[in-house]
Amino acid sequence: MSKIEQEIKVLYINVEDVKKKLLKLGAVFKGEKNQRIYVYDIPTLYYRFLEIRELLNIESPILISSNLKKLNTLIIEFNDLVSDKELDKIKQEIKVTNMLDTVKLPIEEIREILSFPELEKQFRKLTINPNKWVRLRESNGKVELTTKHILEKETSKFQKVLENEIEVSSLEDANYILESIGLSRRSYQEKKRFSYEYKDAEIEIDLWPRPKPYLEIECDNEKTIDEVIKKLNLTDHEIVSINTEELYKRINIDVHQWVN
Repeated sequence: MSKIEQEIKVLYINVEDVKKKLLKLGAVFKGEKNQRIYVYDIPTLYYRFLEIRELLNIESPILISSNLKKLNTLIIEFNDLVSDKELDKIKQEIKVTNMLDTVKLPIEEIREILSFPELEKQFRKLTINPNKWVRLRESNGKVELTTKHILEKETSKFQKVLENEIEVSSLEDANYILESIGLSRRSYQEKKRFSYEYKDAEIEIDLWPRPKPYLEIECDNEKTIDEVIKKLNLTDHEIVSINTEELYKRINIDVHQWVN
């Protein structure tokens, strides 16, 4: 199921102190997890654009329907990565006020739009989307396959993340399938996590091999996030909306090259 969550990280925490404060706050401890995590890159936006364009030219209702859904997803990413100035230029050329309106047009018009040189030029500039990836994670025997998409243009002090998640039976088998269909593995890591729930928020304490422990709060209610930070007396800590890969970069480690 697709969902959009807002999340932040509170850095450099004292783990035992935060655990005590969470329980005093009334948070429910959900357990300790040992996690193994594979992360994979999704094919480039330009490659996906070319594939969708080609398949939409085939007179098949099934192919057209499935690829219009892919096109909708691709345009969401495109909107997020291309500057507003360039987007305005493209929208003027293809005569739409919203890029997502393209998918609602008759198929003949969509085919014509996808052949516009300026649109292809902009897609050609886009390689692997750094804000979207596939995660395969095992937590105490439970294995979940997730796509994560950070929406950068969303105006909020909290990071908005679009997630789609399903449970699978085996970490090793799922890894084999993902690699066999050509997904490129970005990294493999292991960590320990302590999980809590408070109101409508999921609160995690993450312990990675190199970065110092941090607290992650996921919730679709900004007021709850602010409340947790304030009641845990963490307002003076560094609070960020970045992924773990960026935290590793802060200590000069490239997770693409380093495995713990």
